[in-house]
Formats: sequence, C-alpha cells, structure tokens
Amino acid sequence: MPTERFNRLPEAKRQAIREAALKEFARVPFDKASINQIIRNADISRGSFYTYFVDKQDVVEFLLKDTFEKMEDICKKELNHNGGDYFAMVEMMFDYFVGELRQNPDMVTVARNIFFNKENNELVGMGRWPSPDCVAMPDSPARWMYENIDRSRFRFETMEEIFPLAVLAMSSLATSLKQYYEYPEQLENIRKMFCKSLDILKYGVYKREEP
Repeated sequence: MPTERFNRLPEAKRQAIREAALKEFARVPFDKASINQIIRNADISRGSFYTYFVDKQDVVEFLLKDTFEKMEDICKKELNHNGGDYFAMVEMMFDYFVGELRQNPDMVTVARNIFFNKENNELVGMGRWPSPDCVAMPDSPARWMYENIDRSRFRFETMEEIFPLAVLAMSSLATSLKQYYEYPEQLENIRKMFCKSLDILKYGVYKREEP
C-alpha cells in the first residue's frame, strides 16, 4: 500500500499521480507498464515515487482501494437514501458506471490491463470468485452490503446466503455494462433488459401458486 508520506500529499498531487498511473495502465497491459512513464506523466522524480510506493503493484493497490472506497461510499449513501433497498442500489450503480464510461471511455481498457495480471486479481479476491470464501474477507462487498441493506423482505438471513444474490446481481451489472460499452447507442434497450434481470432476481420466475 502507499506510504504515509503519500497519504500526506495534497489531494491535487495524489490525484495527479492517480491520473498518471491510469493513463499508463490504459496504454499497455500491467506487465508492460512503465514506472518511468508514470513518473513522467505525474511530473515527479523517481526518488519521490519510491518514497510513495514500493513498485507498480503498490500503485495498483492504491488505485483499487481508492476506487472501491469511493464506490462503497456512493452505495452506502444510496442505501441510506432509499431505505436500504438493495435492488435500487444496483440499478443506481448501472447509471453511475454508464456516466463514468461516458466521461472515461478508457476505463474498460484500464480494468482489462490491470486484471490481466493474476496477482491483481488476488488483490480483490477475484482469484477466489465466486467462492463463498470471499464473504470472510474483511472488506468483502457482501459483508458491508449485508450490514447496510434492509433484509426485512428477504427470505434468507445470513451473510453467506446473500452472497449468491450479490454474484448474480453483479454479473448482470457487468454484462449490461459490457453491452453498453460495445453498443452505446442501445443504452435504452440495455437498461430495460438490465432492470428486467433485477426484477427476475427480486421476484423469481415461477408464478406463485394459489393456496
């Protein structure tokens, strides 16, 4: 993780380094990414870089932590706003990421280049995904979602039982965002299908049998 010296930098400087790293990871796969290029992009010295990070793996940890903390904060605010409605939060995430893709079309390339590396997958538990072991991780999305969503309408209670729901919902979200990335002109139809998939998750497929 970044050093305490990096954490004490002004926000503008940290942001400049973040943007410099993203630019480099958008250019080439992680294994070919150049620390020298990140340094040039950020306009910092090589000595300064190594007082902030151990290596480029450390830079990725910073980027992922920064991104996940931001996303977690947005989701918690949405849950607080909507009374803990999990599905409303996931729908909000679709709109949020569509907005991000419009502003930062290189986002998909950055993710592809970073997660091409096995060690980076392990950083977010993707090496174990979709194993339920991920739930035990302290920073697991399933854990904080469990603590913030309204479970009163769910037919299950435990965090382990919520994990399959998170897998299905996030898989649908990822698929829909991929479709939007490839066919942005189809946004309205893609969003309708995504909301339909959430509706199926929420209410199931079979008709309810009359008592």
